[in-house]
Amino acid sequence: MKISQAERMLNLLALLVDRNRPLTLRAVRQELGKQYPNSDEAARAAFERDKAALREMGIPIETKTLGGDSAGEVTYWVNRSNYELSDLKLSDDERVALQLAVATVRLGAQHGEEALWKLGGEKVLRPTAVSVNIGFVDQNMSSITTAVMQRRTLNFDYKGEKRQVDPYGMLSRSGFWYLIGFDHLRKDQRVFRVDRIEGKVTAGQMRSFKTPVGFDVAAAVPTEKQMMAAGEGELTTATVLVDAPLAAGVRNEFGDAAIIRERADGSIEFAIPCANMSAFRLWLFAMVESAEVLAPASVRRQVIQWLEELAVGK
Repeated sequence: MKISQAERMLNLLALLVDRNRPLTLRAVRQELGKQYPNSDEAARAAFERDKAALREMGIPIETKTLGGDSAGEVTYWVNRSNYELSDLKLSDDERVALQLAVATVRLGAQHGEEALWKLGGEKVLRPTAVSVNIGFVDQNMSSITTAVMQRRTLNFDYKGEKRQVDPYGMLSRSGFWYLIGFDHLRKDQRVFRVDRIEGKVTAGQMRSFKTPVGFDVAAAVPTEKQMMAAGEGELTTATVLVDAPLAAGVRNEFGDAAIIRERADGSIEFAIPCANMSAFRLWLFAMVESAEVLAPASVRRQVIQWLEELAVGK
């Protein structure tokens, strides 16, 4: 059965994320079966189109030219750290608790359904546990990704309003897919969280707009740090103790300036933005038992309340 370029592109991305070693184009074609043409020249052209489209959407596909007996052959891979959490060695019960705490993106595809979970950053989550289904079906994903590649204006409902958007790109960040484009209703560039799109997406004619020169899809979507800081809460930072195994990652994310104190056991106390408590909650709960809010007391009480509500299934 022939599949669309958008679906093939997602399958390619899932494959490159799923494998723990770089793959040649020959290996990619073997893994994806008949999704690429039989002709070497046609398969190469289709692969290059897919690769260029993924990179334009902000996916960091990396390459390396081999030497020795395979001199000149190129291998491809995706930096897994951009899409996965480190292995937290969670028990089954802890995985279930994490999935209830964090909205998990689950996107179906013909190749590597479990691998596609990783595109939202949830390596530790398994399909046998409970998950939150965001209700975003493959048909919509295919429509959106195709529209990005073919420069088709999208029409959809968002927050109760009909939106007409020129889609410049898509980005997976912190467990959610984001669509970035020019919103004709607001007459400005806007970011839309894909799982909040209401109903079916429709697309217009090909090449109906031009992406701005120098558009940076990664810069268009606020980072987790920026989202946590961009809130209206009176308290802007919280002191969070992070266990040693995850401390280095938090340090890389927030910088040395966020460090309050390093403890002898390798754990670190950080000053973490919490003006946006919803974003702070997602960030904190993703570390499960490896992070603890120490201060201020009001933020600590709020976290305890969240945990109590989760415990009783509210």
